[in-house]
Amino acid sequence: MQPTETQISVALAHYRERIVSHNREAFTKLVQMTETSRSNTPKSAEVMAAARLCFIRGLLGITRPELHQSPAERIECPADVRRKWPELVRIFALDGVTVGRDDAKREADRSAYRDGIMAGLRVLDGGDAARLGFPDNLWSLMGLVDSLEGHGWPQYREHGQQVRFWNGLGASAVEVEERCVDPVELDLEGWEVLAGWECGSGLETICYVLYCRAEEDEVGLSVSEEEDDGGDTSWKWRYVADMGQNGMEVFDSIVELLKWYEELHVPDLEHLDWYTDKVFSD
Repeated sequence: MQPTETQISVALAHYRERIVSHNREAFTKLVQMTETSRSNTPKSAEVMAAARLCFIRGLLGITRPELHQSPAERIECPADVRRKWPELVRIFALDGVTVGRDDAKREADRSAYRDGIMAGLRVLDGGDAARLGFPDNLWSLMGLVDSLEGHGWPQYREHGQQVRFWNGLGASAVEVEERCVDPVELDLEGWEVLAGWECGSGLETICYVLYCRAEEDEVGLSVSEEEDDGGDTSWKWRYVADMGQNGMEVFDSIVELLKWYEELHVPDLEHLDWYTDKVFSD
């Protein structure tokens, strides 16, 4: 049976709490380590303070402070991260998601995403794929958040250490339409694909939402007979992470996906000195 909206909401809340708790612990340590870091060569207190500030800003992706105008983004010392933590979580997706504040825009973006995907499916296949409905699981998720970012912080993610499973809302319907994929061009061993689109990527991984079935399932269901039994191999919308030489993960629902995703590429709290060793360039 497919999860209800309530079950999706509960799974999402657990995912977000898992990530924000880990990031809070990571940044508590990173700030402490940054504040006590020392240069290997003599430097003035002002120069060392500037280097520490630049390092902390860099973790958050603030490379040009003059472009970050909100009060929360004005980080003037490492300790500001602790003081401004709740707002930084929202701005920098430190709970693994982005959520816009303009509800009307979010709803418009949500509709544009769905409309773009449905248009793309019609262009690629005028047959069964064109008659598919948008996946209910994802539609419910899109009503709650704008993207799925995974563990970590901006620098961690941008340096290819994480998979961004769902790039999220914000693109036009035309831009979203271009994300639809031709099933013939996919090479997903063990799966027969009718339709779908690329939804995210990262760290040797491409993520998809695919209407598919396991190849050994010779009977399956027609696209008008969407089934609800979990754990089967029949035709249904699934969430796929093709990790290249590391294999492939296939999930029957958003709830299953989130349980896996909240443990993917978790920053190692015991080796944060790998980052803080770079506070000073010498």
